[in-house]
Amino acid sequence: MKKKKFKQLKNVQEFMQKQAKEIRLEYFLILNMLEENGRLSMPYGEKLSGKDLFAIRIIRSGNVRIFYTYGVNDDIYGLHAYVKKTQKIPKKELKQAEKILKLLRSGGLVK
Repeated sequence: MKKKKFKQLKNVQEFMQKQAKEIRLEYFLILNMLEENGRLSMPYGEKLSGKDLFAIRIIRSGNVRIFYTYGVNDDIYGLHAYVKKTQKIPKKELKQAEKILKLLRSGGLVK
């Protein structure tokens, strides 16, 4: 299997730089699994139902979610990140990820 390449958008990169060292470490470990295996399963990742969106789940060192999607040329794009405070994904956070996904589609980076 060809290794995937994770590309975090600037907003995700800036968000993660503000997080605690433990959260960033867990994030990079999960990213390594994603790039090596091409996908994540619970508890590290989940597919959002009915969408081309997935979420990295940082749960040991914090409660952070990073939305991502699969692009062309084995690229995986980190779209949007937030600190999870409620049981359900807030509509505002989901809409932001969908908006970025739409932009990537219009640019031909995502099918």
